[in-house]
Amino acid sequence: MELLLNGVWTVLQPINFMMILLGTVLGIIIGVLPGVGGAMGVALIIPFTFQTEPIRGILVMVALYVSSTYGGSITSILFKIPGETPSIVTTFDGYELTKKGEAGKALGTAIFSSCLGGIFSVIVMILVTPHLSSIALSFGEAEYFAMAMLGLSVCSGIGGGSLKKNALSAFAGLFLATWGIDQIAGHERFTFGLSGLLMGLTIVPAAIGMFAIGEVFEHLTTISKKKGNKGYMPQGKVRVGLPPLKEILRMKWLFLRSSIVGTFLGTLPGVGATTASFFGYSEAVRWSKHPEKFGTGIIDGVAAPETANNAACAGAIVPLITLGIPGSVVTAVMMGAFLIHGIRPGPMMIHQQSQLVYAIFAGLLFSNFLIIFGGLIGIKYLVKVLDVSYSKIGATIILLAIVGSFALRNSLVDVWITFGFGVLSFFMRKYGYGLAPLVLGMILGPLAETSLQRAMIIADYNPLFLIKRPISGSLLALAVISLFYPFLRKLISKRRQSKQS
Repeated sequence: MELLLNGVWTVLQPINFMMILLGTVLGIIIGVLPGVGGAMGVALIIPFTFQTEPIRGILVMVALYVSSTYGGSITSILFKIPGETPSIVTTFDGYELTKKGEAGKALGTAIFSSCLGGIFSVIVMILVTPHLSSIALSFGEAEYFAMAMLGLSVCSGIGGGSLKKNALSAFAGLFLATWGIDQIAGHERFTFGLSGLLMGLTIVPAAIGMFAIGEVFEHLTTISKKKGNKGYMPQGKVRVGLPPLKEILRMKWLFLRSSIVGTFLGTLPGVGATTASFFGYSEAVRWSKHPEKFGTGIIDGVAAPETANNAACAGAIVPLITLGIPGSVVTAVMMGAFLIHGIRPGPMMIHQQSQLVYAIFAGLLFSNFLIIFGGLIGIKYLVKVLDVSYSKIGATIILLAIVGSFALRNSLVDVWITFGFGVLSFFMRKYGYGLAPLVLGMILGPLAETSLQRAMIIADYNPLFLIKRPISGSLLALAVISLFYPFLRKLISKRRQSKQS
């Protein structure tokens, strides 16, 4: 407690607090810009920290990391453009709420959820950092594969559409995830001679195409039928506010589950906030009394991923500090900054530089609180865009999509990927195929494939190895139950209706 209070006192020094405030503002702006992302933001700001004290440079990077993860939810909800990869999941229900005229409610929930998940994760960091790291180290390749399967198992029940069509979408996502160089064997697969596809189909251009370009295409097919298209959102003014206490209490278990899932997955090296947001969402679907409503515009579908992805931010710093292993792409960039400033992360850091470690904890706490103020103030100006006619908004969305896709790798291939997925999503919507399962397959596919290949090499290609290990066997059993549960529920409801009739 004494170390934590010293950390708080260090953060409250005027210059240090200004650095956190600067990082928060920059992070929200970076999160809103598609294709930039927290990793790029941290990398760009590192040179400006060379002339400052190490603690100040680290605090601005920590604040930028946390707030950029939240910032991506703003464009995801308002325009269905994920500013950050972890915000892809937020588009599933966030934008549907905007179309219903409930953008303010969705934005306020995203602010509160991000803050709550982040604070929960920091408190866990302070209390049980060494224990979380040891548990994370017990996860092998079999456990990673089983965890990916558990996440994919909810694909059939997302969005309320046809169970078979959702499952086919997920299989299509898994197939698209195989494009590029095989990470184990090194073979090229479905590259078609294009160097831009050697690294596979990058998820951000694909997601921008599906959720931004595809939405514009769909809107353009119906815009001529509408009269008086004066504004982007048809229903009144947007009033952004934090969710009422009644709503918070109703979702208390959802917040707790997503916070735990995000914190734990954040501690697993290489998993990160994107996977955490998908698992937070999938667990919300799994435990919901009305899973078919997810993807159609419910507030739970915003709260779950936003809580999980911000909880994963602080969780990803745990292995960095205690093991010297970055838990995400952003913390990998931060690790380079640590070394540049003469700080060596690892098991001895918490003992040798405890003042710095607890200042980081305190900085994370203040950064998450500042999300509320930064979000409420910034969104007041951003939501005014909804009053602009859709002809201008649509053109701007396409322009942002092109710029965001190209900015990732300075490659025109990513731009073509964006438009290709835009056309694909248009026809998928038209014929009732779910977009969320497709993205789920593309996100978790590489993790599942690589982990399975490595597990089979370790086990000399004995598949029973996956079941014999207690953790992986239990997760696979849960995945099978979760996969067939929607089918069984539908079958039971049909029998009940036949009996009543």
